[in-house]
Formats: sequence, structure tokens, C-alpha cells
Amino acid sequence: MIKEVFEDEAKRPRVDYTLPKAEMHVHISLALSNDMFGRRVKSRRTPLEMDFLVKREKRYYKNLTEFHNTYEACRGMTSTYGELASTVQNYLERIAREGAIYAEISNSFREGDEFTRQMEAVQAGIEAARENTGIESRIVVTSLRNFGAEKAEKAVVALQKLNNPFITGFGLVGDEGVDSFADYTRALNMAWDAGLGLTPHVAEQNLQNAVDFLTSVPREAWDISPNDSRRLRVGHGVLIHMSTDLMREFADREICMEMCISANKRIGLPRETRKLRSGEVLTASDGSRRITVDNKLRQYYEVAEEHPIADFMKQNIPVCLGSDNPLLMNTNIGKEYSMAHKAGIENEMDSLALTRNAIKHANVDAITRSRLMGHVNAFEQTVKAGHRPDRTALGYKRAFVA
Repeated sequence: MIKEVFEDEAKRPRVDYTLPKAEMHVHISLALSNDMFGRRVKSRRTPLEMDFLVKREKRYYKNLTEFHNTYEACRGMTSTYGELASTVQNYLERIAREGAIYAEISNSFREGDEFTRQMEAVQAGIEAARENTGIESRIVVTSLRNFGAEKAEKAVVALQKLNNPFITGFGLVGDEGVDSFADYTRALNMAWDAGLGLTPHVAEQNLQNAVDFLTSVPREAWDISPNDSRRLRVGHGVLIHMSTDLMREFADREICMEMCISANKRIGLPRETRKLRSGEVLTASDGSRRITVDNKLRQYYEVAEEHPIADFMKQNIPVCLGSDNPLLMNTNIGKEYSMAHKAGIENEMDSLALTRNAIKHANVDAITRSRLMGHVNAFEQTVKAGHRPDRTALGYKRAFVA
């Protein structure tokens, strides 16, 4: 077999492209390919320059504010219906070639008719990619915490009126330190009652959010029927490794966490988080729960091998993967599986478990879940029988592989 030669051995893919993968956390409006980005730069649709793609330091961020500033500088690159639809289709088709069978993609809520058109564009991109590759996808609509809880509640009401079959999840994004997660209890309950799964960002930068999360989500979400399309996940959740109490509760409740390893490594943490020390106690806003910080902060934001994803899996916490912001983080879901390998998920069946967790905790109907899980099971059976698939679950084949 001809082997692909990699000039930089450190960048050699560590997970076979045929392994079924799932993309569970991607902010789709900026998931542009390098070519698409280049055309936007050429037409002066962004203040960023082409060196953004080649200068490593430009895609690393001292803190979340610096990252958000870069994100806002790019927002205008997908301002029309056609641009958003094309971005969605392009990204889904690209990750299908990386082995992805499913993606749950996020788009921010905006009031008015513009948002309706955005959702129609995302749907068009999903349907086109599914027609061309077979990849399945659903939409998580997010509300920015910087706009407050009232805006989140308005978002849920608007989603109910849209009645878009691809919108199956609701999430919260933004600065976790701007307010209390508990402020969003009503919005989360409204979303659950509206038939939406919940996927809020939790403990990406602020551990307190994980404590309030446990007291703010609907009680019904803790005991979900297997036939229910709704699921409860958290975006990121990486900081819970600092508390044995939190890890134990996430494991007991089988709360799935969307790990975004490249994003965790590329965005610096706030000073308050770095100052947390063993023995400190964090109390929920309603006083009902207290957790103790008893593990030191892992240096994953400096060294990928320090990421706690392997620790989570050893503690039986369900984990899946997401690319977060592919363009701004120089990644895609195939690379995230390789990053997980670098962080300690080295066994192929453990890599496959990441996909199994994703499908089990995806916001899809039972028939779709069963069909997607069939791809996972088929791959496992083939490998255990001593054979190697020569193509992805959706039929993509490479002429030569590493």
C-alpha cells in the first residue's frame, strides 16, 4: 500500500479516517474552509488578512474576550442566505470525508425575520449535504448570555413559532462570568417543555457554572426515556476535573460533555479560575449544593497531553467531541479525534466510544439514533473480526492513506 508522507510527523492523523465520527459542538457560521475565507479576505469582508491562516499565534487567544473580538471581526463573512447555506453544506461535506456520520451544529438566535431566513439557510445546507453524502445533522439554537436571561426566553418562544424540524436543541453561550447560570432556569425549563434538548456551555472558563447548572436544569432531564428525542449535554465542561464531587455527579447522572480540545488549548483561562486552590468550596446560587475543589488545574491550555478527557472517561463520564470554531481554531472533527488520541484516548475502541456517546446523547428521534448507531456497531464488528474498512460508513474512500 502506498503511504502518505507527512513532512511534519507530529501532524500525522492519529485516528483512521474510516472510524465513524460525530461533530457535536460547532458554531457553524464561521466554519468556512480556507478557500472560502481567502475569498472573503480578497473582497475585504473581514479585517483579518491571509496570514491568519499561516501564522500560528494568530489563532491562539490570551483570553475569551480576545477570542470573541476575533469572532465578531469575522461575523460579516456569512451575512447572506446563500453564504450561510454554502458554509453549512461545505463544512458538513468536508467532515463527511473525515468519517463523520452526524453533526449537531449551533447558530445564534437573532430577533426578527432575519433569523427565520438564517434557519432556512442552515436547513438548506443540511439537506444538500445529506443528499450528497448521507451525513445527518440537527441544529442547536444558542442564546448569548451577554444579552441576558430575558433574551434567552424570547429565543425559546421564537423557536416554538418557527417549528423547524431540524431545530432540536437549545443552548447558552458567551461569557460565563457575566451573570449567574441560575438566571436561565426559566429559559431552560421553557426549552425542555417545548421539546428541545439542552446543550448549554458549562464550566469552560468558570467552575461555578457547573454547580449552578446542576440546580437549574429541569428535573425531568435527569431521567430521560430512551425513546425521547431530547437529551441533556454540556458544552465543554472541562473544568469539572477540579472537583471530585462534580465528576462523581456527572458520572452518576450520565451527563455527556462536549469536549473541544483545540479550543481549550487555544483560549487562555481567566485569572479567577487559575487562582482556585484545593480546599475552596463553591456553593450553588440557591444554597442547595456545595462542592469542594480538590484537584489542581490541569495545564491543558498549554499542553494538549494535559487535557483531562481521559480522566473523564476513566470516571465513566460520557464524553463526545466538537471542533467549536473550525476556522478560528484551525481544526475540524477529524483533527479533534486525533487530539483526543494525543490526550490519552489511544485505543481505537475508546475513540469509537466517543462516537457512541455522541449518538446516544444526540437530539434525534429513535429511528435516526438506531440507524446512526448501526454504523458504529458495524465498524466495531468489522474491526473485531480482524478486517479494516477501506471506506467510511457513508462510502467515502481515499486513494492512499497513512
